[in-house]
Amino acid sequence: MRRIALPTIVVAAFFAVPLFAEDMVTIPSGSFRPFDLAKDQKNAKIRRFQIDKYPVSTADFAAFLEKNPAWQKEKISRIRADKGYLQGVALNPPLQGVAMTQVSWYAARAYCRAKGKRLPTLNEWEYVATYNKWDALPANNERILKWFAQPNDTMPVPRLGTGLKSPQGVYDLHGLIWEWVEDFNSSTVTGDSRADTDTNSNMFCGATALTGSDLRNYTAYMRYGMRSSLKGNYTGLNLGFRCAKEIK
Repeated sequence: MRRIALPTIVVAAFFAVPLFAEDMVTIPSGSFRPFDLAKDQKNAKIRRFQIDKYPVSTADFAAFLEKNPAWQKEKISRIRADKGYLQGVALNPPLQGVAMTQVSWYAARAYCRAKGKRLPTLNEWEYVATYNKWDALPANNERILKWFAQPNDTMPVPRLGTGLKSPQGVYDLHGLIWEWVEDFNSSTVTGDSRADTDTNSNMFCGATALTGSDLRNYTAYMRYGMRSSLKGNYTGLNLGFRCAKEIK
């Protein structure tokens, strides 16, 4: 997984905040073929759900920390977040209109729960990100690959709304940050962590799935490969999240 060595941000700057930054987009039910699906397996079915239009911002996460001090940098345990947690992120005051990064899976999950939401599942996220293969269109694919190849020291501040927009109106799924999903460890080839219900000690992946449904889809391969390197307490300078919600 690529790690971005950005300098610590110590001075707050102002960026235009996308309107309705907390809006959610309704995703209709459907089916698609995940990258890690074996040839003899049926397509994954997705039930109708909602997903945040943008990734969670630093301003939103700062408000969460104020109401939930147990998740502040000085109080969180290393089981729930490594030493990079919230390092180099401007939170007092926060940068407006900037994606929140350097949060662990546990912290992202707690934020979503506090909002009455949850993290999207891997298949939900991929379903939106690859809808009708819009990400594979030449112009989009070229932009995504360029983002993958961009040197760490030249990565810009992740401003919301500057990544690609999906056909359903979801922003920044590609070209801005990596994002946590609820079952990020479901691509493991070992099988052990899938069966183990102790998520606090076993939220990690084995190697990337070796039976990709389309090995020509390099961008999907990169995402599945990135997830395979994660642990639940990991924090990254370019790793953030967004929330999802059931539709009853």
